[in-house]
Amino acid sequence: MPDQSTPMILSENIPTPPSLSPESGNGGSEVQKERSSISVDGVEYAVGLMWQPLQNPDDPIPEIRETMEAEPGIDLYCLRSATSPQYGVGRKSNGHKEGEPSAAAAVAGALADKTSACCVFKVPEGWWFVAIRNDLILSEEDVLFKTEEEAQQAFFSMMAVPDWEIRIAPQSWGIENSEEMDLAKLIKNTRKIRLVELSAIKRTQILLFIAIAILGLLGGLIYLIVSLWNTVFTQEKIVPMPMPEVIKPVEPIPEKPKPWEKIPETHVFLNKCWNNSYQLSSITIPGWQLGMVSCTPKGIMTSWSKSWNPGGRIAWLKAALNEYNLSPRVSVQLNDTGTNATGSVSFTDIPLVASVPTLTETQIRESLTDIAQATNLPIQFSKQTVLDPPNNADGTVPPNQQTYVFFSFSISSSYTPWEWRTFFDKFSGLDLQKIEFNPSIDSTNKWKYEGRIYAK
Repeated sequence: MPDQSTPMILSENIPTPPSLSPESGNGGSEVQKERSSISVDGVEYAVGLMWQPLQNPDDPIPEIRETMEAEPGIDLYCLRSATSPQYGVGRKSNGHKEGEPSAAAAVAGALADKTSACCVFKVPEGWWFVAIRNDLILSEEDVLFKTEEEAQQAFFSMMAVPDWEIRIAPQSWGIENSEEMDLAKLIKNTRKIRLVELSAIKRTQILLFIAIAILGLLGGLIYLIVSLWNTVFTQEKIVPMPMPEVIKPVEPIPEKPKPWEKIPETHVFLNKCWNNSYQLSSITIPGWQLGMVSCTPKGIMTSWSKSWNPGGRIAWLKAALNEYNLSPRVSVQLNDTGTNATGSVSFTDIPLVASVPTLTETQIRESLTDIAQATNLPIQFSKQTVLDPPNNADGTVPPNQQTYVFFSFSISSSYTPWEWRTFFDKFSGLDLQKIEFNPSIDSTNKWKYEGRIYAK
């Protein structure tokens, strides 16, 4: 298993790299920071991010927030799932943009089969330098230089560290055991890891606090009005007239809760599915291959199958789960032949919330169509109805039956649950029912989302 502490040991032999601060330098020469992005095949990629190893993949936000608070001005971050998970941070004031993919993460993904890589690419904006060690982008070694001399100085300084499996540099430099690569071809099929803003979570918490405060004030006002009404109009004792006969009123049949009044909280569900899928996919188990990871609000189901023959011992599977501290949470069952194992994780703390629909059928259909056109993704959706309660066995309609209209949807893409949060936040009355992650298929369709959106 890889040791996440290895890059920290290697950094003792590496000259101090430039930080995100515009005043800092690298190796005594001033680094020009006019640009924080490069254009690759018409796509703008973020460069110059500061990278840090991620200690707790299950709950990364507190760790990222601590880094942001320690470095004033940092307001964007991205999460990179790999054998050794890490995150990168940047600043809007330096030109970084929300939604922009990271160039360093794309190169690291393309060179995931290499133990280490030291790279310089000639780009229209200058000379971009990045270094990767043990599947970790080295801290602050993601730099865009304005001149070729500065890029050469950074590259040759990193050559003091031994055992680079691959060296990528312009052929004109004449460096032994190096090769020149086209950056656009290298990262063409890699997954885009995009920058997001942490302040969106803070804004949601503030709005929720304000809403609760307003509801509390309204409740107090209503209680005061009712108390005054009872005090003013019930002081005079009224003698009721005798009734010749007491007729017991017919009690109405209580109305059943509407389907959107108890929906699993979408953000909590996304967070749990993403964290657990990320951790399961990052485990390396010799001789075993991870299958489909399926998330529902009740929990996660997945499987492992033997990928070596002979090989893939049961002891190796259990040892890997113990090493990553997953044994207490993941329940594993083996088949009789010991060639297949199923794993499950139960969710018991996803809250149920009310999410009242606000859009009509026409508005939902137009919104889904517009999103499909904007993202160029094949979003499958269809209008459906549900009767609650359903008709009786003899076909008669029960009392107080309600008809609810909703649109079921299914989306397959390379975007992670973190990247789809903005889409799900657009709809009230949305019930996210299932998320699937398939690590063995093409990167463009690894994630699949299924659910329904109720109409107003």
